[in-house]
Amino acid sequence: MENLSMQQDGFLKLKTSPEIPQVWDMLIVGGGPAGTAAAFRAKELGIKALVIDFDDILRRIRDYAKEKPILPDYGGGDRRGFPKGGQIFSRLHFSPIDKDEMHQLWKRYYYEFSIPAQIGIELIGLKQRSDGIWEVQVKNHHTLKHQVYLAKQVVLGIGRGFPRRFDIPGNSEGIAHRLADARNYLGAPVCIIGGGTSAAEAAIAISNAKIRSGDSSAVYWSYRGAKMPRVSAALSDVFFEAYIKNGNIRYYPESEPLAVITAADRQEYLTVRVDRREIADRPVESLNLEFPKDKVIACIGEDLPRDFLGNLGIHMMAGGPKQKKRMVVTPYLETCLPNVYLIGDTLSQVYLVTHNFQGDPAKFREVKHPGNIKSALLDGLLVSEVIAQRLAGKTKIELNIAFTERTEQKIISPIADALPSHVPANQTGKQVESPLQPSRNTACLIRCLGENIDGESYLLPAGKAVTMGRNNCDISFPEDTSLAMHHVTVIVKEQSLIVQDAGSENGIYFRVEGGKPHNLNVGSVLRLGGQSLHFNRENGHYRMAHFNRQGKLLQEYPLPEKTIVVGREAPDISLDAADMMLSRRHLSILAEKEKLIVRDLNSLNGTFIKIDKSRILQPGDRFRIGKQLLRFNIPESREIELKNGQTDTRSEKNGAAAKELPATGKGAAALTITFKNSGKVIPFRKGESICEIAERNGIAIKAECRAGSCGSDPIRIIAGAENLLAPDDEEIATIEDICDLEAGKCRMACMARPSGPVTVEIIGD
Repeated sequence: MENLSMQQDGFLKLKTSPEIPQVWDMLIVGGGPAGTAAAFRAKELGIKALVIDFDDILRRIRDYAKEKPILPDYGGGDRRGFPKGGQIFSRLHFSPIDKDEMHQLWKRYYYEFSIPAQIGIELIGLKQRSDGIWEVQVKNHHTLKHQVYLAKQVVLGIGRGFPRRFDIPGNSEGIAHRLADARNYLGAPVCIIGGGTSAAEAAIAISNAKIRSGDSSAVYWSYRGAKMPRVSAALSDVFFEAYIKNGNIRYYPESEPLAVITAADRQEYLTVRVDRREIADRPVESLNLEFPKDKVIACIGEDLPRDFLGNLGIHMMAGGPKQKKRMVVTPYLETCLPNVYLIGDTLSQVYLVTHNFQGDPAKFREVKHPGNIKSALLDGLLVSEVIAQRLAGKTKIELNIAFTERTEQKIISPIADALPSHVPANQTGKQVESPLQPSRNTACLIRCLGENIDGESYLLPAGKAVTMGRNNCDISFPEDTSLAMHHVTVIVKEQSLIVQDAGSENGIYFRVEGGKPHNLNVGSVLRLGGQSLHFNRENGHYRMAHFNRQGKLLQEYPLPEKTIVVGREAPDISLDAADMMLSRRHLSILAEKEKLIVRDLNSLNGTFIKIDKSRILQPGDRFRIGKQLLRFNIPESREIELKNGQTDTRSEKNGAAAKELPATGKGAAALTITFKNSGKVIPFRKGESICEIAERNGIAIKAECRAGSCGSDPIRIIAGAENLLAPDDEEIATIEDICDLEAGKCRMACMARPSGPVTVEIIGD
């Protein structure tokens, strides 16, 4: 978008050109959520502030996994409201939102509110003048020159780490550390260095981009290990397809970058040694490949900022009751350097607070700092308030930070803590009517933010028509422009949900259950990824028409009387190789004389059938209106009589009944997990986390970040610890610092993946 573009010197183009002072009131290093919050509050307080960033504004949010939902309450039970500010700062308050939407929205705010920011500026050093002004030494990667900013106050929001640098001769500046756009690497050989998931993802994306564009040049993958690095299960299929089918990935084990050289054409190249031979009585022979720096991606990880901060004069100290090395700041987040502050993820997950940096570190106070966006906003607001008072000449700082009120919480099920337990008011301020004491089978709609991630819940009174749409409905989504004002009406009747189209233009789509057959009719419409399939019948034979996202007819196919497979790269009909919302083999279609049967092949993003006027849904069924995916739910637990006369207690979650196997005898396979809290013995599949096993079987467990860092789902290992992979450093830090539990005896459920029998206790259940 034009509003978000950069000028030649790296400054963001803004709605109103800001004044550039000789001495800034506040220089903010790092344009992440914390730095952004500080800049927005500074604007409200009349502080002349500049944000500088080496990479890009809001890089942290930009680089989240695709389609990641950002949740306001993420972070180990962080149930505070948002810190209050003015009209500008309050725009950073958010409801559950997709990471790409948040990234675009917040960047647009920089333009609208004319928040000065400059990209491509790397902090190198700090030097304080005799008058207290800080000389902030930087390298401008647009001019490739060093320069100095003058600032009265400096705020460091540099995050958890910096891209790791090559320890090789030559100038490695300009080598990319992540894949931004695969199309930038067309037309020439490309080198990817590293052995992690990001390297594999880059190799796959560039390989596919070259095939789609007809580019015959190859992708060279360099890794120092002797064997090909492990590729995550989520990438295994697509990597196999790219590596074997595309045939344009050249893998070089035991290879390494040697140096950056300047060639005869005066361009800089990275030299990579790909082979080295030692032959008796002969000099060692080596084979090197050279790549232009702009055709190299080094996925070699990040270094913690402790060394960088140490070079600035900000050192970690072992202190507090646990005598662990932490960052140390004052209650105002000021470091040992006067008027230099530390905010954001560098403080996570625990930091030390003192009024006297020369005091006994053992007496420093430990403060937990959840690594979430809400904490980042609080950090930014706090330091801006402190700086405003200091610039005004105050020697005694008074902080009275208020928080917004959280949405009133209402329990929708006393037995399903794993489900969202609150019913927030919708965007119009109207609240769906609910009983004062909801029963065990209170029906509701749950907004799905992603696979196995739930958002808001909306109670559905039995027998009452509830309207849904963009505005002025019982449940409204005013930001969704693809919805009609009144899009759909739903009614709960006898444990079912009747969904009725209110005459909307874009319709309602029912998500079919993966693996199960569904009958189609003449005139049926399927949606998968960005593609639509329309079915008709001519001269006694079924036909299928394929439309793209813009509604353009691409091709018609006669359907033979046999099963065919359709997908992104399917054996029978391939729809759109560029539509990554499609699975390679997405669904199958069987056309018989009087039947048309579709079966979703457990695709990642699902298959949707357009509802013709109305449809009756059962608990667990999902449907889509506009951009909203909703699930009908009636939490309950009941006993089902089996054919052999036994009873099997089934807990319904997400509409799926999960059978529990007996704890003893031949039926108790080796892959079982016992939850001590409930006494349930559950079978599981290899590769599942304990959190996933619990959720799939209706066992109450609270999990928020699902990455082992928020501390919301601790468990105690009663038996079978040897059947769990050892925790990594981040999980151990979360257990010890956030949960105050003993590592080894306790784990985070979302990170622990059993390979054999395990008995666990959910802590706080």
